[in-house]
Amino acid sequence: MFIPRHPVVEDQFCSYAAQTATGAAGIGGVIAYAGSVVYLDPAATNQESIVAKMAHGVTETPFGFCMQKVKTGYHQVHPTGFVMPGDLGSSDAIAQPMYNASGAITGTKAVPVGVAHLGIWDTVHYTSLNGVTALSPGDALRAAGDEAKVTSSTGTSDGSTDAATGAAIGGSGGTVVARVMKGASAAKVTANVANTTLYPIRIKLLV
Repeated sequence: MFIPRHPVVEDQFCSYAAQTATGAAGIGGVIAYAGSVVYLDPAATNQESIVAKMAHGVTETPFGFCMQKVKTGYHQVHPTGFVMPGDLGSSDAIAQPMYNASGAITGTKAVPVGVAHLGIWDTVHYTSLNGVTALSPGDALRAAGDEAKVTSSTGTSDGSTDAATGAAIGGSGGTVVARVMKGASAAKVTANVANTTLYPIRIKLLV
């Protein structure tokens, strides 16, 4: 959920980066969530405006926030271009398959997405220190290693870990991208991060 609550700047000239098979998220899986902090890829081909989420280890400057959920298509089990009934009328961006010279699917193509700048938004795509600390009005938010959520953590963890090593990856010491306007208690943050009950916070974007 990423809903505008105030006049905002919408950038409609970007595409979400193509994904390889190893980076794709499965059949109809999520590549990036609405509300993910994204950066402009300086290595994009043809000098196009290609964005990608601020995953762990990314050092690029935050550019904005993804306005749509980006999903893989269903091309492994359905004809190319197939969409589920639940996708109809949604704002999800569905990435189509990328093929190699032999006709095998090797990932997903770049897909047009909107990018948000400035304005006031409600979002559930957030976390905090260890995923359990309350968020209060005025808290500075940065991009987290966990799915490019916004986080108040500047330490080593926001409750997420590297799948391969098990090391804490969530903390962020980078650019402040937003500030909390309406926060959430520790209990609400914990429930939101655990995906049991979603409690939106209201944030003012700074990029």
